[in-house]
Amino acid sequence: MKTSKFKVSIIITLFTFSVYAQNLKVANGGKLYISPNSFVFVGADSSIDSNGELIMDSVSDDFSDFYVVGSSSGSAEYRHFTASADTRDLVSPPVSGQMFSDFADKNSGKISTATLSVNTNLLYGPLDNNTSSYYVEYSPDSSETLVAAKGYRAGTISGTDGQTLSYEGDVNTVDTDILLTYGQGQFKHNNLIGNPFTTHLNTENVLQDLITNNSIDSRYKAMYLYDGSTSSFPWKTINMANVSTEKLLTPGQGFIVIATPSPSSFTFPTSARRISLLEQDNSIQGRYSSNSSSFLELRLTKESISYTTSIYFISPSGTRGMDAGYDAGALSGSQLGTHLVEGSKGIKLSIQTLPVEDFITTDYSIPIDVTVAAGEEATLSFSDLNIPSDASFYLDDTELNTQTLLTSNSYTFTPNTALNGIGRFYIRTTTDTFSVASTALNNVEIYSLASSKNLTVRGQLMSDSVLKIFDIRGRLISSYFLESNQIEHTIDVSSVSSGVYVIKLNNQNQTKTTKLVIN
Repeated sequence: MKTSKFKVSIIITLFTFSVYAQNLKVANGGKLYISPNSFVFVGADSSIDSNGELIMDSVSDDFSDFYVVGSSSGSAEYRHFTASADTRDLVSPPVSGQMFSDFADKNSGKISTATLSVNTNLLYGPLDNNTSSYYVEYSPDSSETLVAAKGYRAGTISGTDGQTLSYEGDVNTVDTDILLTYGQGQFKHNNLIGNPFTTHLNTENVLQDLITNNSIDSRYKAMYLYDGSTSSFPWKTINMANVSTEKLLTPGQGFIVIATPSPSSFTFPTSARRISLLEQDNSIQGRYSSNSSSFLELRLTKESISYTTSIYFISPSGTRGMDAGYDAGALSGSQLGTHLVEGSKGIKLSIQTLPVEDFITTDYSIPIDVTVAAGEEATLSFSDLNIPSDASFYLDDTELNTQTLLTSNSYTFTPNTALNGIGRFYIRTTTDTFSVASTALNNVEIYSLASSKNLTVRGQLMSDSVLKIFDIRGRLISSYFLESNQIEHTIDVSSVSSGVYVIKLNNQNQTKTTKLVIN
């Protein structure tokens, strides 16, 4: 459609209607209202009279777009649908520069009272990775300014599905930076950020910038979105393994990223802006589908809640080691995950990618990391899968020496002692589990963390074992005895100089050799 000059001096309301304009002015006394299922695209530059009104609206599953290619001046209002305090929401101001006290006054009676601090405060505030309370809750008279691209936790009054909260401020039309931090609290590397624009964002474009950004931890090159679920772990991991090119981040959508110990900033590029012509909510329930043709979704179900972790088979991006942007660690609180098949980083993964050929190979196993209390009944099953009809995946229970074809059955168990980590359960493609001693130590992880001078061995040993450390010239540096009645061994290697070493683990019928870096 040809663009044209567009001036609003009277009240115009857009319902299921779209406008392309070369120059847009909302004059004194004029009002332009963009309904949730409409958009305005301004081709060159936009000027908004400070006495006029530009209002963008949203509902729970539809958000309007105001896309400005050039510049924008004057104030605009975005009415952003926000979940109730019963489920809460992660948001980011679609327009910026508003003082919180003004925001609270504009939305008086809509924002819920605080949950972490005195009840005179409100359920609205940023993440604080320096404290154990995790979130800040602002007082109604706070002089803090709502910052573009910064994320906030919010909850509107209980007893409703949600409310629209009105933001007034500047329309962001340029690449927008947000400073990342690494704190001192329990979740010190977590950062809450969000879409700073009055348009949707292409999720894949944002992920591509996350992957190339050195401030994002290479083990967590992903977006962690919150859907407020009360029946399952509410955090969903989105990376290049499962992103859908058809799905977009809504205006004002907040999410978590994981920073390195020395972060700088992340930039939301204007090139990622998109206009959405379809209904799409501000949560991620059912929003994303796999780009991979083959995947497994493993579910741990307990009495009150369920957890999932995903395994994708992708070539050439999927390997048995760490694939930045395709493998992703799980957020703290998840009670189910996997660990890398090779080159373990000692972290629980929410998403793991493997080569396509691992459908039929039998020389590997996938360690399953579970947290289940003693005496608590739990079930492991595949809640979703898309694999070739001739592919089979088995669950090994190394404590009971049993094996279950998990692609067609579930497995229910009640541990006598608490489970927290790997060592008991593994997934593999073969039934030859306990008879092949040469592959048994594939179930055992050996890794060294950069944060400590410790070497960790995780997994069930069939008998007492000896671990030996050799330098790259083959000289024996030290030896350690490991008892088979422990699933995890921590070895102090503070006397070993930093460098690359060869680790050999042996017992009377098992052997494993791996190379790793001791810091």
